[in-house]
Amino acid sequence: MKRVFVTHWFLLVWLSPVLAIAQIQVSFPVSRAVFQRNTNNEATIRINGFFTTAATRIDARVQARDGQGTSTDWVTLQNNPAGGVFSGDLTAKGGWYNLELRAINGDQQVGTTTVERVGIGEVFVVAGQSNAQGVYDDMASASDDRINCVNYFDASESPNDPPNDVLNRFSHINQGGNITPRGVGSWSWGRLGDLLAQRLNVPILFFNAGYIGTAVINWRESAESGRTESIYSQGLYYPNGQPYANLRIALQFYTNMLGVRAVLWQQGEAENFDNTSQSSYVTNLQYIINRSRQEAGKNIPWVVARVSYSGDSRGTRPGIIAAQNQIIATVSNVFAGPATDGIQIPRQRAPRTVFDDVHFDVNGLLEVASAWNNSLNDAFFAAAQPQPPVLSPTVTVSCSGTNQLAIAVNGSFSSITWNSGESSQSISKGAGQYRAKVKDATGNVLFTPVIRVAAAPTIQASGQTTLCAGNSVTLRTDYANNLTWNNNTTSQQLTVSTAGDYSVQYRDVSGCTFVSGTVSVRVNPLPAAPTVTAQNTTTFCQGGSATLSANEVAGYSYRWNSGQTNRVIDVQTAGAYTVAVTDQNGCTSPQSQSLAVVVNPLPTTPVVTANRSTTLCADQQVTLTSTADVAYQWTGGQTSRAVTLNQSGVYTVRTLNAFNCLSAPSNAISIRVNPLPNPPTLTANGQTVFCEGGQITLTASSNLKPFWTTGDSISTIQVNRSGSYSARVRDANGCLSPLATAIAVDVKPVPSTPSVAQVGTYTLEAMGSIPGDYYRWVLNSDTLATQTATIKANRSGSYSSQAFIRYSSALTCFSSPSARLNFVVDESNQGLSIYPNPSPTKVITLETQENLTNAVVQIFTPSGQAVETIYVPAIDERKSIELNRLAPGLYIIQVKAANFSVSKRFLIGMGN
Repeated sequence: MKRVFVTHWFLLVWLSPVLAIAQIQVSFPVSRAVFQRNTNNEATIRINGFFTTAATRIDARVQARDGQGTSTDWVTLQNNPAGGVFSGDLTAKGGWYNLELRAINGDQQVGTTTVERVGIGEVFVVAGQSNAQGVYDDMASASDDRINCVNYFDASESPNDPPNDVLNRFSHINQGGNITPRGVGSWSWGRLGDLLAQRLNVPILFFNAGYIGTAVINWRESAESGRTESIYSQGLYYPNGQPYANLRIALQFYTNMLGVRAVLWQQGEAENFDNTSQSSYVTNLQYIINRSRQEAGKNIPWVVARVSYSGDSRGTRPGIIAAQNQIIATVSNVFAGPATDGIQIPRQRAPRTVFDDVHFDVNGLLEVASAWNNSLNDAFFAAAQPQPPVLSPTVTVSCSGTNQLAIAVNGSFSSITWNSGESSQSISKGAGQYRAKVKDATGNVLFTPVIRVAAAPTIQASGQTTLCAGNSVTLRTDYANNLTWNNNTTSQQLTVSTAGDYSVQYRDVSGCTFVSGTVSVRVNPLPAAPTVTAQNTTTFCQGGSATLSANEVAGYSYRWNSGQTNRVIDVQTAGAYTVAVTDQNGCTSPQSQSLAVVVNPLPTTPVVTANRSTTLCADQQVTLTSTADVAYQWTGGQTSRAVTLNQSGVYTVRTLNAFNCLSAPSNAISIRVNPLPNPPTLTANGQTVFCEGGQITLTASSNLKPFWTTGDSISTIQVNRSGSYSARVRDANGCLSPLATAIAVDVKPVPSTPSVAQVGTYTLEAMGSIPGDYYRWVLNSDTLATQTATIKANRSGSYSSQAFIRYSSALTCFSSPSARLNFVVDESNQGLSIYPNPSPTKVITLETQENLTNAVVQIFTPSGQAVETIYVPAIDERKSIELNRLAPGLYIIQVKAANFSVSKRFLIGMGN
């Protein structure tokens, strides 16, 4: 089963001192604690904690989260709190709040803190068997943020109080979590919380003391004698005090400080298995109710569910239901819970189809939650008197000698247990944080505020505390305020240069004094400063040296500012040299007088660079350049910074600077000059003017490898583009010959392969991006006489065209033949085509299948009136006729020539 634990600062407060802590800390309440409201929808919360800075007042207020409550103004919890601890009460309406506190000193705010998600609402304790405890943890988390629990499960099943750190495990009810003391998962209670919070608009807190497989007799016997045997397995006993111990823990440990509305009892399945009588059930349950109220010291309301269903084979048991109804009717302050026997019948259904016919599944639990919500109705909340939270005890803090406080619990209690292990009413303690758990006569639990006892201040030294005169050490304490050194200084750190014993005392917010240990500081005198003399010149060029010495004192060690530790040193570096001596106590004298050493620098060893490779061909030269300086001395005698050369040899340079110092020789540059080879002989294997698509072979003749201007490096190349072509050769030294005499190649473009398109009824056109000078047309297998780009096609067949460009009498370039166009003469035209028809623009084109001469074109109205006559000498191609003067409408056109007369209707000036 998954266990989820929520970390809270309270765990640190309870277990160990906190080194760095906020100025105000809340011990109680913690986040997600919910306090039982009274019948006026109010609760009084005792807020306690401690503070670490001087304060004359502690204020508090609650601020509603998302409008879920009634915010309050600032309320003074305590004026003039003493001992660094505070405690006070705040009354607020039911709601979901952020609890805010502030510490005030005089009229200044000196600290704030916020505890998020503190509630005033409804607190319930669940008891019973498995359908109360929960069996599976697959029920969804509560959807409302206000549904809470303590996420803790005591697997040891101890009848004693849970560990104190469970107070930091308040949590939202989540899938896979727990509801202390023994609740498993969200079960039906997270969903019930959602329904109640939405209905009542207050937060809900559940405790779950349910225990799987327990009968009512087990609850009574474990309350009476602590030992009880399982009804399901003879000889199997529950752990001592169980299952009743969990109910007692829930009531005494938790609800005493939080308050409670009611115990929700869901149990009765086991009695069906055990055939428990009605009277026995009534007697046992009444005992448990009375015992719980007696131990809690409160008349806590109970809500008893009507439950008896114990599996699909046994079904329900009316006698158990009758017993539960009898308890509800006859025992005071007991209310009717839901009747759940009719929910999810049969129980055994997918996905829980094996070995479980008692427990509810997820959908069944939703119905159970709804049934509980219906039982916890407005009449219940009006009649069930809530038990308010009991206010936590206060403490008194006083001084108890150096570095300790005396802490006392105020009030009378049956037992007191401090987190430090003591059980007396008052304790004296040094540094740490302390809290007491107290119990009243019946065992109900409360907790005091956390009391912080400051640690004695400590002193940290920045270095050794045995000093040489003129030095100092910084002493720093870990407190920043309210401290006094034994020399009456009040700052956090103290710089010491005189001998003495130093300590510091701190006065914390309790008004008590905490004193540090003592740090002793010792101071030794310094030896006298030595003198320095030079044994030779102190000005020289780099590479020379000067010898310096200090006066000799027995037993002293020497340290020059250059790092040497001999009394006499040789120096080669310019600078002002001083020396100090250190005596047997480790104290170092002041520095001697300084002695200046001047070192004139040598020029930097020059670096000679070449602007290219130093292995040259005879047609090349190289420039050698030195790095810059005042003067130059080349091995060839030159004195300029850069020299240009084309003669073989080895070259270096030395430079001089402003101090007339000569540098070391530069790097050596070796130059070698090689002669050039002869150029190759170029020849062409044919005409150098040809059509595109052709090529010519050019050959370079030489005993060396040629390099063409095309980038090729073979003897023979094929050329298919216009240009001037030449080549040179390269010898074994990498020297290139001059270029050979170039050969000019002129490649003429060929016309584009035409595409043949029908551009008119009887017109074909050959088209291409590079047109020809003339064309050859082929109909089927016959060559036509026409050589123009456009021809009249008056016979059906397969047409193609080829384009030609004539560049000279010796050179004509031609394209590939076009793709063939299959053309079919439309005989229905009667040899005459007019288009477009209709013609919106009043311009028409006419074509005839055969060429006509001396043709007459006449335009008639539909009634036969001639409106236009046009004489055309020849119709051997497309003819365009403009009829702009005619009105839009329908007309008849007649074309007449020798042995030809055809008429057609057409429409002009209108759309289709």
